[in-house]
Amino acid sequence: MERTLYRLLFLLCFPGVLMGQDTLGYQLRKGDVFTVEQKAEQHISQSLDDTSHELTNRVSGVIQFRVLEQKDSTYLLEFMFNDLIFKIESSLQGVLLDVHAAEPRAGDAQAAIFNGLLNIPVQMELGRRGKILEVVGGEQMITTVLEQSGLPEGFSRSVMKKSLEEQYGSEALAESYEQMTYFYPRKPVSKNDGWSNRFEGKLEAENTWKLDSLTTERTYISGMANILIKSDEPSNSMHLKGTQQTTLIADRKSGFIREMSVRSEAEGISTAAQMGAVEIPTTINSIVTYRLIAQKHVQ
Repeated sequence: MERTLYRLLFLLCFPGVLMGQDTLGYQLRKGDVFTVEQKAEQHISQSLDDTSHELTNRVSGVIQFRVLEQKDSTYLLEFMFNDLIFKIESSLQGVLLDVHAAEPRAGDAQAAIFNGLLNIPVQMELGRRGKILEVVGGEQMITTVLEQSGLPEGFSRSVMKKSLEEQYGSEALAESYEQMTYFYPRKPVSKNDGWSNRFEGKLEAENTWKLDSLTTERTYISGMANILIKSDEPSNSMHLKGTQQTTLIADRKSGFIREMSVRSEAEGISTAAQMGAVEIPTTINSIVTYRLIAQKHVQ
């Protein structure tokens, strides 16, 4: 009786020690397959003197993730693009790009090139908190695209290769999709607890996360971040600062996202080589959403 009373008093005084805390993270199985729909819309505004330029980028795609191996503290995943759609519109020049990679129109050279990005398996090593430790295979996608482009060896092919590496090289893919995976804490947490982590790359983010709520089937997390967008290329550069808000719903059992929304606002300065050292005030507003559209387990 005395021991029972002592235990009850201990739980009442220190509830977080033995109850109320949850270890969040990925619990994947070999053969799990997740299909995700991604949509992104980005508005870029630049102004100089009395002239302004609005650029709208829309990208959507379908990505499949398959768990190949479960290791002690990491998972080996295979992912590939099943579809990609790009549309870029300029307030001064109209539609600059309109491509549906999975359904290239006859004579549409751009769509035929981007079709080479589809269904090429790339491997990813994922930590249990969601940190992407390594991506291998992005270069194979780029090689396929270059081969389908028909461009001979030379300057134009080199320019295309560099542009593709910035978006679909192994390092670029790791930086890009870590935003979708890396949000779990190191230690067990209770409702309303907070933790932090950091994204690096062309988008740097200092993230503060919070566990909003838990159910038997879902985990609800929100995040705020200070961000830095930086790009230093020979043809142009960009340095912008801003904020980012994230909300997500993850599956309680597997840890994989069900829905996710990332909104960001940033402003700063960009330059273009053809304009010399002129600094152009620039703002970028964007929203990226992810939605799980299919899930299965294969042997």
